[in-house]
Amino acid sequence: MVDNASSDETVEMLRDEFPDVVTVPSEENLGFAGGTNLAVERASADTLLLLNPDTEVREGALERLAGFVQSHAEVGAAGPAVHGPDGRLQHTCHAFPHLWLTLVRQLGLHRAFPKSRVFGAYDMTWWDHAEPRHVDWLSGVCIATTRAVWDRVGPLDEGYFMYAEDVDWCYRLKQAGYDCTYLPDAEIMHHEAGSWADAPCERILTSHNATFRFFGKHYGHAAEVAERLLVMTGGMIRGSFWNIMGPVLGEQTELVSSCDVHFSVAKAAIAMEDTYLEMKGRGD
Repeated sequence: MVDNASSDETVEMLRDEFPDVVTVPSEENLGFAGGTNLAVERASADTLLLLNPDTEVREGALERLAGFVQSHAEVGAAGPAVHGPDGRLQHTCHAFPHLWLTLVRQLGLHRAFPKSRVFGAYDMTWWDHAEPRHVDWLSGVCIATTRAVWDRVGPLDEGYFMYAEDVDWCYRLKQAGYDCTYLPDAEIMHHEAGSWADAPCERILTSHNATFRFFGKHYGHAAEVAERLLVMTGGMIRGSFWNIMGPVLGEQTELVSSCDVHFSVAKAAIAMEDTYLEMKGRGD
């Protein structure tokens, strides 16, 4: 159990009430990637599980995931069906990010035509998720893999504090010749965004910045610039729209999107932080 610099008495509680648990306190918050890597370094089992803290594991899920990755050498990672507390399926299977998919999302076509294989490609909303399937990448909310695969692919990229470390790792997994497999007969419950519930704008900005970094790292600087321009344009258009329509629909708050959030996303996109050159200097 890695404690990411919590400010309460979690470490003391664990040591007192769960003495068999190996507790690894960190003096700083390393983020999801850094905390996971630290835990994997201390782990000794042949099967590894990445699991968000805001989850509840259903009976038999871990056994199914572990058994599958251990018995299928071509599969580098397996993930379960993930449901929210309301029982609704959460989309944890995705296509790798591409500029076309960004354009689709900025235009809102993924919402208008979720059953389309073209417009619903990123979240795979065209598929009923009833059968096992190889997918591009699995959400880090729950991923099972083996020690051998982890050692070959490498740890999570700690340059992602939170978000996109899972797509980055699955991308490298695919490059190493492995499959990602979705297993619907393994189930968990996910209290989505529980740790970000009080900071929606920060969460959105962190997600976008992580995606910008992914584009720069894997597709090159030009692709990152294009991604930023698409997101900036979309943010400005939506921000302007809701700046005008917000007062008109003021009483229907469930329909109104925050123009401030959209403008903040556009500003972050055009900031053009030099993530590509920073990674290149580190040899990533």
